[in-house]
Amino acid sequence: MSTIKPYYRRRRFAPTLKEVDFRRDGKSIDFSKVSWPGFGAPDATETANKHFDNRSAAVVAAGMGAGIDSYLIERKAYSSMSPALHLLLGHTCHALMAYADFFADTTETGLRDMVSNAIPYAVAGYCGSFGPGMDDLVDLLRKTEGNYDMNQMHILPIAYGYFNELIPSSRERLIRVLLAQGRIHRPGCSELFTSGPVANDWSRAGFANFSLRMLGMALGAAFGATLGPLGAVIGGLIGGLVGGLFGRVVRVRMYLKDIGETENHILMMLTTRYLTNQLLYQRDRDIKHDNRRNGFDGAPTCLDLVLTLLRNVLSGDFSEYNAKNYQEETRWALLNLCSYAYDKEVRLAARMVLDYVSAHIAVSSVDLRRMVPFRRRNETKYARHDAAGFMTISLINGEGEDPLMAYYAIQAGNIRSCRVGNEAGLEGSGQHITLEILSEYRLPPLIHDLFVNDRHRRFFQRLHRTPRNEVGGNRNVDNMEIYASSPSYLITAGGAPGIWAIDPKFAGIVMPDNDQQKGVAVTTSFIPTTGFAGQDIIYVKATNFIQLSCFSDVAPPSEEDENSVMNYGVAPDFACGHQIYLPSWTGISLGASGFQFADHSAMVDEAPIPGFYLAVLQDDGMAVLEAFDTWLHPGVTFEKFKTGVINRNGGLKLKSNVQATYVTTNGSRIEFVIWRNHERGGARFGAQVLSVVYGSDAPDAIGDAGSMPNHLLNGTILRSGPSAVIRINNTGMQIKLDMSDKWHPRRTDESGLVDSAGANEEVWADFEWNGPSEGDVCRPYSTVAAASAAVAPGGTIRMIPSVSHERSPIGVNKRFIMLAPIGEVKIGA
Repeated sequence: MSTIKPYYRRRRFAPTLKEVDFRRDGKSIDFSKVSWPGFGAPDATETANKHFDNRSAAVVAAGMGAGIDSYLIERKAYSSMSPALHLLLGHTCHALMAYADFFADTTETGLRDMVSNAIPYAVAGYCGSFGPGMDDLVDLLRKTEGNYDMNQMHILPIAYGYFNELIPSSRERLIRVLLAQGRIHRPGCSELFTSGPVANDWSRAGFANFSLRMLGMALGAAFGATLGPLGAVIGGLIGGLVGGLFGRVVRVRMYLKDIGETENHILMMLTTRYLTNQLLYQRDRDIKHDNRRNGFDGAPTCLDLVLTLLRNVLSGDFSEYNAKNYQEETRWALLNLCSYAYDKEVRLAARMVLDYVSAHIAVSSVDLRRMVPFRRRNETKYARHDAAGFMTISLINGEGEDPLMAYYAIQAGNIRSCRVGNEAGLEGSGQHITLEILSEYRLPPLIHDLFVNDRHRRFFQRLHRTPRNEVGGNRNVDNMEIYASSPSYLITAGGAPGIWAIDPKFAGIVMPDNDQQKGVAVTTSFIPTTGFAGQDIIYVKATNFIQLSCFSDVAPPSEEDENSVMNYGVAPDFACGHQIYLPSWTGISLGASGFQFADHSAMVDEAPIPGFYLAVLQDDGMAVLEAFDTWLHPGVTFEKFKTGVINRNGGLKLKSNVQATYVTTNGSRIEFVIWRNHERGGARFGAQVLSVVYGSDAPDAIGDAGSMPNHLLNGTILRSGPSAVIRINNTGMQIKLDMSDKWHPRRTDESGLVDSAGANEEVWADFEWNGPSEGDVCRPYSTVAAASAAVAPGGTIRMIPSVSHERSPIGVNKRFIMLAPIGEVKIGA
């Protein structure tokens, strides 16, 4: 009983809130009636999980509101050299398809029919970095992007999750055209499609060449520069004739430049290829659509490449780290692989990478606000700062926000900071987030606890990316992130800049419009927990937070540039930098001499709530800060804090490039240095904690984030080693993610339960299959006996719709699970 239906059954949802409980104007996600965990709530994760469906309903309500009156197809004009194409807006269509899953009694009927009726009018677009008409360096200077793979990320969940809700002709066009025929235009290389095998040069976006056309244009420009405005006109004509005519005919290539594809495009296009191949193989049984066996001409199979890329993340993080907005697009690919891959190795590996990402987000954010170094998009709205280099971006609900925070508002449920005016919510339609809520990924309890349980947020964490040599992109970035958290605040190091994600140089010259792919350093920041000192004020802008040092996109650090920085002056309860920004709420004056103190503690009904004391020393423009968490340590008075700071550190003087010592209230002894005159690391400005002797708060010392090893992670929460093995720790529990062998991913959860793949932990069976049998979805076992003999003890037999006439005993010698993902299986008939 061969079937073309995907072997997938989508989740069911049961929100307690109704349509009338949400705004559906398409302008914001409405959380005004959605509950969230209170401060210090012992049942925080339970409360958050209880309201997951309501948060999700808020997303689809906003998405439907934005989609009901909009076009489902966009006209895409890639360049003047090619006709415009009409592309399906996958995220809008996905949001409309999902609406009835949350509001079964809705009066908004016919939404799914709208999508089915739109599909026949859509065509496949151009994926990756380049659109059509990009053929040499001249074209690349006026680059048009492909980006259709971003649409495909939202078309895939429609194909898998809503197959039965689409009319047959539309669903076949969705798969065979909109997914399978996405075009990948590569200057100087053959075009590819988003189905079938990968190319042996899969990481290449194309070639740029310095041809006679370029030479003619250069000569014309030089002639014009010599003779002035009239000469510029004459020069342009010369350049056009020599380069545009003769150069195009002769096509002499004087210099070739290999252009690398970006990390997010590689992963999105590969995900579309892998998941589309699964659907096509169900239709044609063609080996080119068999992801385990479609490696040709020296290229890896799709399965091999997917596992390689996922392992790379666990061994060294992302090349486009914390990217705005590319981390969002990479997430779409990971969620799709985790949800729809038929190979367990891929589903498990994608889940493991998502776990790592989630833990990283948890330690780098507080109440969904994070200000972290990032690599791509270094553009004004994402990197906005004032003349002194202090950040002025929004962290939530505004320009420059981190796009993943909205995703974790839904996943984690800690939405205390999500307010628009006097109402709770997130700006935007939320259509892209539909992919998150309908996915199979959910936060594991250990990581979820870090997001919502303030009391467990005492940690000291370092992430250290080190130079690597990998195919596809510049992986040789030496960059650190450092986080020191307490229940009432998070202190974040601003990091150091990184070089371009893709080499932008042509004949030694940096091509225009490539600054956006640099890695940038942001300021070191002190971000209070929402509601500190009993205030009902929501601080979501960088200008609301204490900042030290300055922004920089100069990398590697250069003594010739006045803005190069290294912002690594962070330790538990401590931060330092060459300058400081003090928002008005601190009550501390900029430039005041000696130690200045502020009391931001609070009590409600004689019980402490988020709050802290501050001590700030400013000297010659440089500054150090100590915070003391009064929620964590309610027994220390403000007077005792002030007296102790002076007794331990009263003689401290700050001088450029002179090492100094600071002793915190909890007893940590911190050796640090601040510089402002190019004395260290090739950077003009910098601050670095050199060593930490830990005090009385025990979690600070776990994992020793004060040291700087060459491996990826060390600290209280995240630790790595050996390569591609990561441990996530919290409250005495641990999750272990092990991809040391990419073919055998292995995940150990909080309770010690091991989930592994690659050794017959999962096998497939199709009782009407008559081809070779190896136990995977493309070559399944054809009998119950063969499948049960091969499956590992405790494993799973996944059954494709079919009928078996076997009547022998099952599971006599070992226990295993038999699962029919979409039913329609009969045994013993």
